[in-house]
Amino acid sequence: MLLGKTGNVEKYILRVSQSYFLASVTALATINYGEHFYSFNSLVVIGSIVLFLYLINKIEQRRKIMQFNMQLNKDYVSFNSSNLKYDIIVAILTVVFYVYAVYNPACVQNGVNDRLYSAITNLYDMFFIGFVIGIIGVFFIISIFIKGFVSFQLIYKQFSEMINGDKPTAFDETEGYTDYEIVEEDE
Repeated sequence: MLLGKTGNVEKYILRVSQSYFLASVTALATINYGEHFYSFNSLVVIGSIVLFLYLINKIEQRRKIMQFNMQLNKDYVSFNSSNLKYDIIVAILTVVFYVYAVYNPACVQNGVNDRLYSAITNLYDMFFIGFVIGIIGVFFIISIFIKGFVSFQLIYKQFSEMINGDKPTAFDETEGYTDYEIVEEDE
């Protein structure tokens, strides 16, 4: 492996660890907020939906970045349709872990998660910063819903086409040509 270049295994280890911390801290926040909420199950459902739409939106953003990089450098391919299924599996497992962690909080109550959660709540509890974070948070949640639904539709379409065999994968280089390769004809 070259210095500065990570492989798929390293990328997925980082994605899984990021997803673990995201789900853990979100579960801790849900548990603490749920103590004052009359319908804990509806809070978990809303949290699951927001978390899933956020993760789907991140997958779509990676796909767009890859397409942009592909136009600049044809040798750079870091995201293809076959990796899409792994990203979706990570997103689904993250939501499943979140739901499990909410109902079994002992699995996420450790020093690292507690420290992250306390740092976030301390920042939020500051006078003016908490107000600004709250306002930004409202717009962030709205954008998650809008972008998440659009991304979910696009990814669902790609995934169903890939499973049903209606369309070949976008960057399948086993055939010798990609969608972006320039072919010169001999005269």
